[in-house]
Amino acid sequence: MSNILATPSRDAVRVGAALALLIGGAVVSAPTAEAASSGRVCMVNAPRGAYGAGHAAFMIKDRARTNHWLYGSFGSQNDAPMAGWIRGGTWEQARSHFKKVRDQDHLNRQYYKQYRCVNTADADLRAAQSWYSTVKNRGYNVHTNNCLHATIAAFKGYSGKLRHDKRLPSATNKPPNDYFAKVLTSAGWERKHDL
Repeated sequence: MSNILATPSRDAVRVGAALALLIGGAVVSAPTAEAASSGRVCMVNAPRGAYGAGHAAFMIKDRARTNHWLYGSFGSQNDAPMAGWIRGGTWEQARSHFKKVRDQDHLNRQYYKQYRCVNTADADLRAAQSWYSTVKNRGYNVHTNNCLHATIAAFKGYSGKLRHDKRLPSATNKPPNDYFAKVLTSAGWERKHDL
């Protein structure tokens, strides 16, 4: 009879190897909507928006309800200088909504393409809505009050941690594509994911 302690079973070796890979970071899994028990925000990006400067939108997790998110955007239309919208729904509904938006100026292709998320230690959904509404009610201005301003306002209203994060500067005169690619990277947000 062999010593059980001296000869590990094949299953034990496999489990040990899997744990080593997980601990070492070699295994990367796709993000899940419910990954955080605290707060979570995601910026959605439409790279071809605003003549190639990009367009930003948001998804914000409701901690009080299972799999419920607030999502929306802000923009300008010729007849509606305060055009903006907010909806609520599941993670799947939020992502599906953004995937379905078509780009009328570019052969009806998918408009929103990608998103990036970050978890937060705190979360106040009502404050996020209030901060978003404040920006929206000021009226659209391409340099000083645009889609990126509304998205960042929603994030900073939602989380004091994000509000005080020096790595998330003002959106003024920053193209949404640059903010999405460079600022969020410097701020430690998750890698981008396709919708």
